[in-house]
Amino acid sequence: MKKEVKVVSDPEHVKLAIEDTRRDILSLLKVNDMTLTQMSETLDKDHSTIYRHVKKLEKAGYLEMVGEQKDHHIPKKVYSRTAKVFLLNPSSMESGVRTDITIDWEKKNAEKMVDFLEIMNYKVKEEEKEELIDELSKFFIDLKERVMDPISDEEEKIGEVSFPQLLRFEVLMYLLEKRKDKELEERFEKILTKIEDEE
Repeated sequence: MKKEVKVVSDPEHVKLAIEDTRRDILSLLKVNDMTLTQMSETLDKDHSTIYRHVKKLEKAGYLEMVGEQKDHHIPKKVYSRTAKVFLLNPSSMESGVRTDITIDWEKKNAEKMVDFLEIMNYKVKEEEKEELIDELSKFFIDLKERVMDPISDEEEKIGEVSFPQLLRFEVLMYLLEKRKDKELEERFEKILTKIEDEE
């Protein structure tokens, strides 16, 4: 049975999933299970390329074969995601040092958050945008270490959990943590000074 949420912590598996074609395959399979031919036609990529990417995703545990479909009497494998949502949570520490994949991953998340803020009519001064992205990415890494790492460690105990539940838990844990850690609150307040309401 397909899981609601699957936490992916192995940095190599995270790196594998954020490559453009593999990300497109995972996005396609969010909607429907598909054969290699269907993926190849939809993404306008040759069959051998799709095959290679699907095999890598399957080996890393993102995809699985769930059946066969006949196409002109020729059986073709049908692939499905192993979870509705993959929570990419690259291990952030390697021998006490944050890995490049974690820093790159959180920087991309921070860039997306700044885009969302602008859509929601918040303004970030152009000259402060890079600094805000940098501060947000560091903030997200610290928050992940406080919240998501323990969740990953206790995934078996937690059992089935939905993505919205995880997001709400992260917000709740931030609110609880900032009561204990004034530095965390000060860092977040510093981030807020770079964001203006356009009203």
